[in-house]
Amino acid sequence: MKLPSHDYYRKLLEDFCKSEDLQKVDFNEKEINDSAQERVCLSLDGSINVPVREAVPETSAMDQLMALIGLEDVKLAISSEVSFHRIMSLREKFGKKAPKRLMHMLLTGNPGCGKTTVARLIGKIYKEEGILSSGHFVEANRASLVGRYIGESEQITSAKIEEAKGGILFIDEIYSLTEGNDVGTKNDFGMKVIDTLMPVLSDDSFDIMVIGAGYRSNMQSFVKSNPGLASRFPVVIDFKDFTLQELMEICHRHIEKYDFKITAEAENNLSNLIARVSAVKNSGNARVALTILDNHVLPNLCMRIDKMLNTHPISIEKMSLIIPEDIPGIDKILPLIGKSVSSIGFACKDI
Repeated sequence: MKLPSHDYYRKLLEDFCKSEDLQKVDFNEKEINDSAQERVCLSLDGSINVPVREAVPETSAMDQLMALIGLEDVKLAISSEVSFHRIMSLREKFGKKAPKRLMHMLLTGNPGCGKTTVARLIGKIYKEEGILSSGHFVEANRASLVGRYIGESEQITSAKIEEAKGGILFIDEIYSLTEGNDVGTKNDFGMKVIDTLMPVLSDDSFDIMVIGAGYRSNMQSFVKSNPGLASRFPVVIDFKDFTLQELMEICHRHIEKYDFKITAEAENNLSNLIARVSAVKNSGNARVALTILDNHVLPNLCMRIDKMLNTHPISIEKMSLIIPEDIPGIDKILPLIGKSVSSIGFACKDI
């Protein structure tokens, strides 16, 4: 079969570069003569097969977990669980017996310390390790599980269990199922949810993992509400509050993610603000820190730049620079956590 001319290859490769939005390449005749057949493959029917770029491999879920800021005890606990399942599975392949155990978890800690984020990653990690078949994430809470009439809670919960098979059933504030005025009465539909979950929580052969999340103190009451619950949730992982340094690192990563920069003075003001907010009990940890950025700092920046654009052009660098003027006062932030300035004993001028 006679190959097309050199000019044909040159035109073909230049067109390919244009279609891929690449810079023009100067292909000399020798290059084309030596390697044209390696660059472009021609089928017998005349069709052209252009090599496909290799996809960039995705970061593993375990690597994503390890890349999270802080949470060192959490990472260690999950690594321990994964190592247990990995080695026991390996021993079974050599014909050795391996103890079976339940893998359901309780994640305890204050709001905004990463419980939901980590729970999602656990599903992906367990899928990658072959512990769960799919690792998908199904989220629920009391409102989505408790029905309004007799028998409805059981139906809803059974449907959720079916939906979560192969993955994670994540129940936020799981203790709310055993709290309330109706506990112990005929209208105690929350306990009906627990009763429906019990077969799943008790059988290690189920291809599902139930993770409950919430405050430490409430979780202790939840476990005590039913004599069998403690053994059904053998893994309890506690999430500590983020330190100020960690919260600032989270803010920095968020700022860089969207190609913004922050001046030293603005960073100092932001650090002081987050320190004051973090001193309030259950203030929201990383969640409130990111809310400060997205709902206050960046809108302030945009309003400032928008006013300046009415009078003169602004460079993209200035549009992307956070300055002290963009950092809000404490009075703007405390309503986010249900507090007033007077209730925590200092005035806005102290910031």
